[in-house]
Amino acid sequence: MIVRLSDSLTRGLILFVALALATWLSFFGVRAGLAGRAGDGETVESLQRAVRLEPRNPEYWYRLGHYQQFNLEQSDVPGAIESYQKALALNPGFTQALVDLGTAYELSGDMAAAHDVLQRASKTYPASAEVAWRYGNFLLREGTVPEAIVELKRALQADPRRAGSVFSRVYRADPDIDSILENVLPPVPIAYLAAIAEAIDSQQYAVAQTIWMRLLKLNPHLEVGQFDKLVVALMDNGDYAAARQVWDQGIATTTQPALIQPQGSVLWDPSFESGLVNKAFSWWYKPLVEGVHVGLDLNEKLSGRQSLRLSFDGKHNPNQDLACITGVVTPGIKYLFSGWVKTRDLTGDEGVRFHLRASGPTAIPIVTTKEFHGTSPWTFVDQEWTAGPNAHLIQVCVSRDGSTNPDIHISGDAWVDDVTLVPAPLERRKP
Repeated sequence: MIVRLSDSLTRGLILFVALALATWLSFFGVRAGLAGRAGDGETVESLQRAVRLEPRNPEYWYRLGHYQQFNLEQSDVPGAIESYQKALALNPGFTQALVDLGTAYELSGDMAAAHDVLQRASKTYPASAEVAWRYGNFLLREGTVPEAIVELKRALQADPRRAGSVFSRVYRADPDIDSILENVLPPVPIAYLAAIAEAIDSQQYAVAQTIWMRLLKLNPHLEVGQFDKLVVALMDNGDYAAARQVWDQGIATTTQPALIQPQGSVLWDPSFESGLVNKAFSWWYKPLVEGVHVGLDLNEKLSGRQSLRLSFDGKHNPNQDLACITGVVTPGIKYLFSGWVKTRDLTGDEGVRFHLRASGPTAIPIVTTKEFHGTSPWTFVDQEWTAGPNAHLIQVCVSRDGSTNPDIHISGDAWVDDVTLVPAPLERRKP
């Protein structure tokens, strides 16, 4: 009987302890859950509830401070400073709280405290790109450029993708592009490309070209999309020769094979060999427009490995340019245009032809070639074209003029290849 009683008491005691422990764990678990839910809130009330429920959690204090600092409707910088301080008291290694505290001190006008906090962060976390970035920007605002450059270089070592932002800020503080390239930006393509993009966005095209020339010395392997933005920006700025130069230099760094083109060719890809579409000096076209399928054809070509094919579905009467390419020309110079066209069962009274026009508000009237329809083998077409006194760009388009009879729809196929534009040879004067 005594053993049974003892066993019963033991079991009861174990059960009581287990229930008490479960209750205790449930209480703190529920409280933590409620705090977590409140900590995810987007109001000061919910965040304050989170720190009341879990006052030992530095993350909730940081979230509260961040909300107090960056709430656009009713910011509370002193409250943010207090919240950040509590977060750091619980976790001195809380990097984000440390740098945000520095920003809060700066907003409150306490520059000395801001400097001390950010300097502490820099010494404690020298490998942090975020810390170096924030401290470097603070030093720039203070006007201590040499010290700022040290921190910003450290940020770039950890994260070269910040190069664009670093470049723009340092350039505003000290617009010595050579010094920035020598002493700030790391000599890696990703950093130079980011700086070029930043310079373009700021319309500093000469600066962008300077960085581009320095980039080329690194012998980079680029993709067209990495320099096409600079080419387009230069064209929009009216610097057409520079745009074509950057294009040719950029293409030379890619894996593009050598193109088939005559000497002095104005049009970059006469035979559609590159496969590039809708870039600055490549061919531009949509795969489908007004019932016309436009694309490259490996099975039919005059030279190289492919041609441009236009297939008409017989349900439309298109009246537009279907594929175009742009070239840089010299005002007043005479050029010789040529191209090859093949057709198969191309119906209607209007087939395909070429349109040549100067680009820009002072463009001379469009020059058109003869049109092709029906079925014909590869046929040569040529045309003289003279650049007007203000013409710097030419646009050559494969076009279809709409039929005057709206009931006539065009069907069939056409192929285009070897589209060239070269300066005409100088005529010799008779003695």
